[in-house]
Amino acid sequence: MSRDTVLSFLRYYRVEKNASSHTVRSYADDLKRLSIWAQGRERGFAEFSRQDLLEYFQWMRTQDYAPATIYRSYASLKEFYSFLVREGRLGASPMEKMESPKRIRTLPEVLSESQVNRILEQVDLSTGKGIRNKAILEFMYATGARASEVIALPLTSLLWEYGVVRIMGKGGKERLVPLGDYAVSALRAWLPVRGQLLGMRHTEPKLFLNMKGRPLSRSGLWRILRECFLAAGIEKAHPHTLRHSFATHLLNHGADIRYVQEMLGHSDISTTQIYTHITGDEMKKAYRAYHPRA
Repeated sequence: MSRDTVLSFLRYYRVEKNASSHTVRSYADDLKRLSIWAQGRERGFAEFSRQDLLEYFQWMRTQDYAPATIYRSYASLKEFYSFLVREGRLGASPMEKMESPKRIRTLPEVLSESQVNRILEQVDLSTGKGIRNKAILEFMYATGARASEVIALPLTSLLWEYGVVRIMGKGGKERLVPLGDYAVSALRAWLPVRGQLLGMRHTEPKLFLNMKGRPLSRSGLWRILRECFLAAGIEKAHPHTLRHSFATHLLNHGADIRYVQEMLGHSDISTTQIYTHITGDEMKKAYRAYHPRA
Protein backbone atom coordinates (compact mmCIF):
# COMPACT_ATOMS: atom_id res chain seq x y z
CA MET A 1 0.00 0.00 0.00
CA SER A 2 1.56 3.25 -1.11
CA ARG A 3 1.72 6.24 1.19
CA ASP A 4 -0.02 8.27 -1.53
CA THR A 5 -3.08 6.01 -1.38
CA VAL A 6 -3.42 6.50 2.36
CA LEU A 7 -2.96 10.26 1.98
CA SER A 8 -5.63 10.32 -0.74
CA PHE A 9 -8.05 8.57 1.61
CA LEU A 10 -7.33 10.97 4.46
CA ARG A 11 -7.59 13.97 2.13
CA TYR A 12 -10.93 12.68 0.83
CA TYR A 13 -12.38 12.57 4.34
CA ARG A 14 -10.92 15.90 5.36
CA VAL A 15 -12.00 17.81 2.24
CA GLU A 16 -14.92 15.94 0.63
CA LYS A 17 -16.53 14.59 3.79
CA ASN A 18 -15.56 17.61 5.92
CA ALA A 19 -14.53 15.26 8.74
CA SER A 20 -13.06 16.72 11.92
CA SER A 21 -9.30 16.69 12.45
CA HIS A 22 -9.88 14.23 15.31
CA THR A 23 -11.64 11.78 12.97
CA VAL A 24 -8.91 12.07 10.33
CA ARG A 25 -6.23 11.44 12.97
CA SER A 26 -8.13 8.37 14.15
CA TYR A 27 -8.26 6.99 10.59
CA ALA A 28 -4.53 7.65 10.19
CA ASP A 29 -3.71 5.91 13.48
CA ASP A 30 -5.82 2.86 12.59
CA LEU A 31 -4.20 2.50 9.16
CA LYS A 32 -0.73 2.93 10.65
CA ARG A 33 -1.42 0.15 13.17
CA LEU A 34 -2.54 -2.19 10.38
CA SER A 35 0.51 -1.23 8.30
CA ILE A 36 2.85 -2.12 11.17
CA TRP A 37 1.08 -5.46 11.67
CA ALA A 38 1.37 -6.14 7.93
CA GLN A 39 5.15 -5.68 7.83
CA GLY A 40 6.97 -8.81 6.74
CA ARG A 41 3.94 -10.29 5.03
CA GLU A 42 3.97 -11.21 1.37
CA ARG A 43 1.41 -8.60 0.31
CA GLY A 44 0.39 -5.11 1.23
CA PHE A 45 -2.86 -4.57 3.05
CA ALA A 46 -4.58 -3.36 -0.10
CA GLU A 47 -4.38 -7.01 -1.18
CA PHE A 48 -5.55 -8.44 2.14
CA SER A 49 -8.33 -10.98 2.13
CA ARG A 50 -11.20 -11.19 4.55
CA GLN A 51 -9.31 -13.90 6.43
CA ASP A 52 -6.24 -11.63 6.77
CA LEU A 53 -8.33 -8.94 8.38
CA LEU A 54 -10.05 -11.40 10.70
CA GLU A 55 -6.57 -12.48 11.85
CA TYR A 56 -5.67 -8.83 12.39
CA PHE A 57 -8.69 -8.21 14.62
CA GLN A 58 -7.90 -11.40 16.52
CA TRP A 59 -4.35 -10.11 17.02
CA MET A 60 -5.74 -6.87 18.42
CA ARG A 61 -7.72 -8.89 20.97
CA THR A 62 -4.60 -10.82 22.02
CA GLN A 63 -2.82 -7.49 22.52
CA ASP A 64 -5.58 -6.40 24.93
CA TYR A 65 -6.79 -3.47 22.86
CA ALA A 66 -9.98 -2.03 24.30
CA PRO A 67 -13.24 -3.18 22.61
CA ALA A 68 -13.92 0.44 21.66
CA THR A 69 -10.54 0.64 19.87
CA ILE A 70 -11.20 -2.60 17.98
CA TYR A 71 -14.64 -1.38 16.97
CA ARG A 72 -13.18 1.94 15.77
CA SER A 73 -10.50 0.11 13.75
CA TYR A 74 -13.21 -2.01 12.15
CA ALA A 75 -15.16 1.13 11.19
CA SER A 76 -12.02 2.85 9.87
CA LEU A 77 -10.97 -0.09 7.71
CA LYS A 78 -14.49 -0.52 6.38
CA GLU A 79 -14.41 3.11 5.22
CA PHE A 80 -10.90 2.72 3.80
CA TYR A 81 -11.64 -0.36 1.70
CA SER A 82 -14.92 1.15 0.50
CA PHE A 83 -12.90 4.16 -0.64
CA LEU A 84 -10.52 1.89 -2.60
CA VAL A 85 -13.48 0.22 -4.33
CA ARG A 86 -15.06 3.59 -5.12
CA GLU A 87 -11.77 4.80 -6.60
CA GLY A 88 -11.46 1.69 -8.76
CA ARG A 89 -8.35 0.43 -6.93
CA LEU A 90 -10.11 -2.71 -5.67
CA GLY A 91 -12.80 -4.88 -7.21
CA ALA A 92 -14.48 -5.65 -3.89
CA SER A 93 -13.98 -4.83 -0.24
CA PRO A 94 -12.65 -7.64 2.00
CA MET A 95 -14.75 -6.06 4.76
CA GLU A 96 -17.99 -6.77 2.90
CA LYS A 97 -20.39 -8.86 5.00
CA MET A 98 -17.84 -9.05 7.80
CA GLU A 99 -19.57 -9.11 11.14
CA SER A 100 -18.90 -6.04 13.26
CA PRO A 101 -17.11 -6.60 16.56
CA LYS A 102 -19.31 -5.90 19.53
CA ARG A 103 -19.26 -2.28 20.50
CA ILE A 104 -19.12 -1.82 24.25
CA ARG A 105 -20.31 1.63 25.23
CA THR A 106 -19.08 2.75 28.61
CA LEU A 107 -20.95 5.40 30.52
CA PRO A 108 -19.08 8.71 30.54
CA GLU A 109 -17.75 10.32 33.69
CA VAL A 110 -20.30 12.79 35.02
CA LEU A 111 -19.88 15.34 37.81
CA SER A 112 -22.53 16.11 40.37
CA GLU A 113 -24.01 19.61 40.35
CA SER A 114 -22.18 20.44 43.58
CA GLN A 115 -18.88 19.36 42.02
CA VAL A 116 -19.47 21.61 39.00
CA ASN A 117 -20.26 24.51 41.33
CA ARG A 118 -17.07 23.82 43.27
CA ILE A 119 -15.01 23.93 40.07
CA LEU A 120 -16.62 27.19 38.97
CA GLU A 121 -16.32 28.87 42.35
CA GLN A 122 -12.63 28.09 42.97
CA VAL A 123 -11.39 30.20 40.02
CA ASP A 124 -9.32 33.24 41.02
CA LEU A 125 -10.93 36.18 39.23
CA SER A 126 -8.23 38.65 40.31
CA THR A 127 -6.07 37.64 37.33
CA GLY A 128 -6.59 37.71 33.58
CA LYS A 129 -5.88 34.00 33.43
CA GLY A 130 -8.57 33.31 36.01
CA ILE A 131 -11.11 35.44 34.15
CA ARG A 132 -10.29 33.52 30.95
CA ASN A 133 -10.58 30.16 32.71
CA LYS A 134 -13.92 31.08 34.27
CA ALA A 135 -15.27 32.09 30.86
CA ILE A 136 -14.20 28.74 29.37
CA LEU A 137 -15.70 26.71 32.23
CA GLU A 138 -18.99 28.60 32.24
CA PHE A 139 -19.23 28.38 28.45
CA MET A 140 -18.57 24.64 28.32
CA TYR A 141 -21.04 23.84 31.09
CA ALA A 142 -23.67 26.20 29.63
CA THR A 143 -23.50 24.81 26.10
CA GLY A 144 -22.15 21.26 26.29
CA ALA A 145 -19.73 22.15 23.49
CA ARG A 146 -17.03 19.68 22.47
CA ALA A 147 -13.39 20.58 23.17
CA SER A 148 -12.73 20.85 19.41
CA GLU A 149 -15.69 23.23 19.05
CA VAL A 150 -14.51 25.42 21.93
CA ILE A 151 -11.03 26.02 20.52
CA ALA A 152 -12.40 26.63 17.01
CA LEU A 153 -15.13 29.04 18.09
CA PRO A 154 -14.86 32.52 16.54
CA LEU A 155 -15.84 35.63 18.49
CA THR A 156 -18.51 36.38 15.88
CA SER A 157 -20.37 33.19 16.86
CA LEU A 158 -21.66 34.88 20.00
CA LEU A 159 -25.08 36.34 19.20
CA TRP A 160 -25.42 38.58 22.24
CA GLU A 161 -28.78 40.07 21.33
CA TYR A 162 -30.38 36.62 21.20
CA GLY A 163 -28.46 35.07 24.08
CA VAL A 164 -27.23 32.17 21.94
CA VAL A 165 -24.02 30.92 20.36
CA ARG A 166 -23.66 29.49 16.86
CA ILE A 167 -21.55 26.32 17.05
CA MET A 168 -20.12 24.52 14.03
CA GLY A 169 -20.10 20.82 14.86
CA LYS A 170 -19.02 17.60 13.21
CA GLY A 171 -19.44 17.42 9.46
CA GLY A 172 -19.98 21.16 9.23
CA LYS A 173 -23.36 20.88 10.94
CA GLU A 174 -24.32 24.16 12.59
CA ARG A 175 -26.47 24.51 15.69
CA LEU A 176 -27.67 27.32 17.93
CA VAL A 177 -27.30 26.78 21.68
CA PRO A 178 -28.62 29.11 24.40
CA LEU A 179 -26.16 30.87 26.70
CA GLY A 180 -27.15 31.15 30.34
CA ASP A 181 -26.73 34.37 32.31
CA TYR A 182 -23.64 33.06 34.12
CA ALA A 183 -21.91 32.22 30.85
CA VAL A 184 -22.82 35.58 29.30
CA SER A 185 -21.45 37.43 32.34
CA ALA A 186 -18.20 35.42 32.33
CA LEU A 187 -17.72 35.94 28.59
CA ARG A 188 -18.29 39.70 28.85
CA ALA A 189 -15.67 39.86 31.61
CA TRP A 190 -13.24 37.96 29.36
CA LEU A 191 -13.52 40.26 26.33
CA PRO A 192 -11.51 43.21 27.79
CA VAL A 193 -8.78 40.77 28.92
CA ARG A 194 -8.80 39.23 25.45
CA GLY A 195 -8.37 42.69 23.92
CA GLN A 196 -5.38 43.42 26.17
CA LEU A 197 -3.73 40.13 25.17
CA LEU A 198 -4.16 40.95 21.49
CA GLY A 199 -2.77 44.48 21.87
CA MET A 200 -2.66 46.13 18.46
CA ARG A 201 -3.54 42.84 16.70
CA HIS A 202 -7.28 42.88 16.18
CA THR A 203 -7.45 40.29 13.39
CA GLU A 204 -7.52 37.13 15.52
CA PRO A 205 -11.00 35.60 15.08
CA LYS A 206 -10.87 32.91 17.79
CA LEU A 207 -12.78 33.63 21.00
CA PHE A 208 -10.47 31.85 23.43
CA LEU A 209 -6.75 32.61 23.54
CA ASN A 210 -3.74 31.54 25.55
CA MET A 211 -2.00 34.10 27.72
CA LYS A 212 0.31 35.03 24.85
CA GLY A 213 -2.64 36.17 22.77
CA ARG A 214 -2.55 33.15 20.44
CA PRO A 215 -5.44 30.77 19.66
CA LEU A 216 -5.94 28.20 22.38
CA SER A 217 -4.84 24.67 21.43
CA ARG A 218 -6.53 21.41 22.38
CA SER A 219 -3.68 20.53 24.73
CA GLY A 220 -3.87 24.03 26.22
CA LEU A 221 -7.58 23.61 26.89
CA TRP A 222 -6.93 20.23 28.48
CA ARG A 223 -4.32 21.75 30.83
CA ILE A 224 -6.74 24.52 31.87
CA LEU A 225 -9.51 22.03 32.65
CA ARG A 226 -7.21 19.70 34.55
CA GLU A 227 -5.79 22.58 36.59
CA CYS A 228 -9.27 23.83 37.51
CA PHE A 229 -10.57 20.35 38.32
CA LEU A 230 -7.61 19.54 40.56
CA ALA A 231 -7.92 22.91 42.33
CA ALA A 232 -11.47 21.87 43.24
CA GLY A 233 -10.25 18.50 44.51
CA ILE A 234 -11.64 16.55 41.54
CA GLU A 235 -9.24 14.18 39.82
CA LYS A 236 -11.53 12.70 37.15
CA ALA A 237 -10.96 15.31 34.48
CA HIS A 238 -11.52 14.85 30.75
CA PRO A 239 -12.09 17.45 28.03
CA HIS A 240 -15.68 16.21 27.66
CA THR A 241 -16.53 15.86 31.35
CA LEU A 242 -18.42 19.17 31.39
CA ARG A 243 -20.24 18.18 28.18
CA HIS A 244 -21.40 14.92 29.75
CA SER A 245 -22.41 16.74 32.93
CA PHE A 246 -24.33 19.37 30.92
CA ALA A 247 -26.44 16.69 29.22
CA THR A 248 -27.04 14.64 32.35
CA HIS A 249 -28.04 17.61 34.49
CA LEU A 250 -30.50 18.84 31.87
CA LEU A 251 -32.17 15.42 31.71
CA ASN A 252 -32.16 15.15 35.50
CA HIS A 253 -34.19 18.36 35.64
CA GLY A 254 -36.74 17.16 33.10
CA ALA A 255 -35.44 18.48 29.76
CA ASP A 256 -36.84 16.81 26.65
CA ILE A 257 -34.20 14.47 25.22
CA ARG A 258 -34.81 15.87 21.72
CA TYR A 259 -33.75 19.33 22.89
CA VAL A 260 -30.66 17.88 24.53
CA GLN A 261 -29.87 16.01 21.30
CA GLU A 262 -30.08 19.25 19.33
CA MET A 263 -27.91 21.19 21.77
CA LEU A 264 -25.25 18.46 21.80
CA GLY A 265 -25.22 18.26 18.00
CA HIS A 266 -26.00 14.52 17.89
CA SER A 267 -27.31 13.37 14.52
CA ASP A 268 -28.76 10.21 16.07
CA ILE A 269 -30.85 10.31 19.24
CA SER A 270 -29.46 6.90 20.27
CA THR A 271 -26.17 8.68 21.02
CA THR A 272 -27.98 11.03 23.40
CA GLN A 273 -29.82 8.15 25.06
CA ILE A 274 -26.64 7.00 26.82
CA TYR A 275 -27.27 9.86 29.27
CA THR A 276 -30.67 8.44 30.15
CA HIS A 277 -28.86 5.38 31.51
CA ILE A 278 -26.90 7.67 33.81
CA THR A 279 -30.01 9.41 35.07
CA GLY A 280 -31.60 6.00 35.52
CA ASP A 281 -28.69 4.98 37.75
CA GLU A 282 -29.21 8.11 39.83
CA MET A 283 -32.90 7.28 40.14
CA LYS A 284 -32.06 3.79 41.40
CA LYS A 285 -29.68 5.22 44.00
CA ALA A 286 -32.36 7.60 45.21
CA TYR A 287 -34.90 4.77 45.36
CA ARG A 288 -32.58 2.56 47.42
CA ALA A 289 -31.72 5.45 49.73
CA TYR A 290 -35.24 6.69 50.41
CA HIS A 291 -37.78 3.95 49.81
CA PRO A 292 -38.69 2.26 53.11
CA ARG A 293 -38.78 -1.22 51.56
CA ALA A 294 -36.04 -0.87 48.95
